[in-house]
Amino acid sequence: MKSFILISIMFCFVIATAVNASQAPLSIENTTFYTESYPPANYIENGKIKGLSVDTLKAMWKHLNMAEQEIFVVPWARGYRFTLDNPNTVLFTMSRTPSRDKLFKWVGPIFNSTHVLIAKKSKGFKFEHLGQTFDYSVATVTGDISEISLQQVGFPTENMANISTLEQAYLMTKADRVDMFVISMHGFNHLSSQLNIDQNDFEVVWEINTIGNYFAFNINTPDEIIQSYQNAFDQIKKQRLKIKSDYE
Repeated sequence: MKSFILISIMFCFVIATAVNASQAPLSIENTTFYTESYPPANYIENGKIKGLSVDTLKAMWKHLNMAEQEIFVVPWARGYRFTLDNPNTVLFTMSRTPSRDKLFKWVGPIFNSTHVLIAKKSKGFKFEHLGQTFDYSVATVTGDISEISLQQVGFPTENMANISTLEQAYLMTKADRVDMFVISMHGFNHLSSQLNIDQNDFEVVWEINTIGNYFAFNINTPDEIIQSYQNAFDQIKKQRLKIKSDYE
């Protein structure tokens, strides 16, 4: 009889474990999400947050049978600091670089970004090697991966004009206050759509790098939460492709 009871208990435990494996861990809903305004990944339109990464996250929540969580839109540097220092926090969309790799736990990649230097065609820039760009001024978004990418290739900091938004970077370039601005190709295409920019007036003068973009979780996040999100991410592949096509 005791053996039968023990077997029954073990059977129920296995069934419960199998059921829970497809659901979110109980603590998963205590996570705080931060993002910045950086289209087309994440941005505010008509008072609502949207974007490629935002829609992907919402699809993951739905797959996990979770209610949508609140997403806080903050300056990048603040969101980075909050996520680095506080448990149960996530920042997106973050490029996964070697220097950041061991500072966070990662879910993705959501998409890849190619970062480029863009100038007005009227400038007539023709660079044969990276070092030739160092003599010109570039508008960069403070703390953004595009700025970090420039720093990593040795671009002189004295020639970098640090601003807070992509729109400011574009306007400074348009007004000839700087020679170029740095941005991802995704970002430039979306910015062009939002501001009615004639792309024929601008050109890519140098390609800096291509980097994968992820949801970055605080390093102390339990591995089962990371695995739940990564499993959800992997299992909604068809939805992710549809979301990418909607924004690209």
